Amino acid sequence: MCGDRRKKPSVSFCAGLVLGLSWIAVTGIGCQTQGSDVGRFRPKMFNPGEGPVNSIRLFTSPVLFNLDEEPGPDAFKARVYAVRDSVPKPVQFTKGTLEIIIFDETSNRDQQDPPRQVWSFSGLVLDRHRIQTSLGYSYDFTLEIDKPKPLTGKVSVVAKFTHPDGASIFAKPVSITVEP
Repeated sequence: MCGDRRKKPSVSFCAGLVLGLSWIAVTGIGCQTQGSDVGRFRPKMFNPGEGPVNSIRLFTSPVLFNLDEEPGPDAFKARVYAVRDSVPKPVQFTKGTLEIIIFDETSNRDQQDPPRQVWSFSGLVLDRHRIQTSLGYSYDFTLEIDKPKPLTGKVSVVAKFTHPDGASIFAKPVSITVEP
């Protein structure tokens, strides 16, 4: 006799209410295809500015790999970053020449012996290898090694950047294991 006689809303009424509110939210928040860009967020473009490259960093694949049909490894990947002290991200080379040099054995870090091979890049050729990511600029290479003589157990790879005025800077050498 004293029970609560209020009606509870039906499931269909609740579903209709949710659907109606969803429709209002979707149509009210939809994409704007015309109009002003005032107040919209625009990501800031990375501007490295001008100035000399102070150092370079070299990263390579950990092992040599086979690129041709003949047995045995004969290539590696290399990525080079140019660093300017006043800029927080790697920058692009604007002028100068980048060389990637490979030596037999890791004991040849002083570069006393002649290199096995040297790859040289400048100008438009270097620009073709440039990549821009959120980390900054880098230069990506897949380099095939000539096979005049068999490869040793390890090789050392060095990157050298020569400024237009003739000053050179070197990256720290990287050792790569040669696996058959």
